[in-house]
Amino acid sequence: MIAALWSRLVTGILGRGAVSFLVAIAGVNVSNFLFHIVISRLLGPAHYGAVGAILSILSLLAVPVGAAQLAVTQAVMGHTSNSQSFSLSSLIWRAVLVGFFAMLVFAALTPTFDGFLHIGSPLPLLLVSAWIPLATVGAVLQGALIGEYRFRAVAFALFVGGGPVRLLFGALMVLAGYGVTGAVIATIFAQAFSTGSLLFSARQKVRSQIHGSVVRTTRRDMTLSIAALGSYTTLIGVDTFLARHFFTATVAGQYAAGAVAAHIALFVPGAIITVTFPHLASGEGTSASSRKAFIEALKITALLGILTAGGLTVLSSIVVHLLFGSSYVAAIAVVGLLAFASAAFGVLSLFVYLHLARRSLVALVPWFGVALAILLISLHHQTMTSVAVIMLIVSFVTLLATGIPALD
Repeated sequence: MIAALWSRLVTGILGRGAVSFLVAIAGVNVSNFLFHIVISRLLGPAHYGAVGAILSILSLLAVPVGAAQLAVTQAVMGHTSNSQSFSLSSLIWRAVLVGFFAMLVFAALTPTFDGFLHIGSPLPLLLVSAWIPLATVGAVLQGALIGEYRFRAVAFALFVGGGPVRLLFGALMVLAGYGVTGAVIATIFAQAFSTGSLLFSARQKVRSQIHGSVVRTTRRDMTLSIAALGSYTTLIGVDTFLARHFFTATVAGQYAAGAVAAHIALFVPGAIITVTFPHLASGEGTSASSRKAFIEALKITALLGILTAGGLTVLSSIVVHLLFGSSYVAAIAVVGLLAFASAAFGVLSLFVYLHLARRSLVALVPWFGVALAILLISLHHQTMTSVAVIMLIVSFVTLLATGIPALD
């Protein structure tokens, strides 16, 4: 029975090396938690809250990056389905130019971000700007490789860069006395490694002398992807961002720790959806094969999300003490609430990706959730628990609004 079940899985959305990608993502997630454990203990709640806020900004910056990846995957799928050769050279140069311009814009805005988040120094945010062009090029390369179902190459780049490289370099930088700045530098170095590895794997498609059609992304696909992923990513991180603004530095750091622990429930859904999207895109989310892949992914994400959230709720005290230590004991109160919100967000992300494959504007519905969360948190932010309850309510309201059209 186990052999039959495994055979069925690897011939579906987990075929063509996708299992190695899932294993790599699991390794990255474990390493990320070790990163947070080490950094939070070395810096303490007040400074760790600043790291959490900066990582939330990185998550927002990853929105157009992720959108570029999706758009490239959709474009490459059009070539691979017809067995056409293609070149990425012009697309890579465009990514370099756009990334460099975005870096300059973000650098100019760092005083504003620093004033709102009370970080105390613009240097960490200035360093974040250097991450942008590296991530932009990496997204194009990753999208192309996934469009060719080359999950193993992507798995290696993400696992090594986002795993041991970031963890070890981050710990060394903080221990050397660089504090929040050191944690940011480690994140940039990890992205540089991942982008370099992806470039090596896709080198034949990047070389200009390769003969073949040029991969082009449509403006509508890119715009819709940016707006949709922006809504989803903002919705996930809006509470941590607002906590940094409304709470004291210590309380904000404790809330950030609770949110990080709760986001364990997002790990498996994120990996499953990445390997599912090429199947959705190939049939534009409406073909029989696309629907089959969607239903398979929905069952996995919903089941594992609920099980993980339940486990985090029962073991919240152990999780917080193990990951962050006694300084973050107040975070125990919000882990369970935010864990079930994260489970809902995991399923929501699948719905968003399905609507993107359909090129449907329903993918933008999470912006409604963002507006609702900002309104309610601004009115009711007396305690960490009140903010967590609001996020739980908002997650399910947004899930229903996005999921009902997806199931039609």
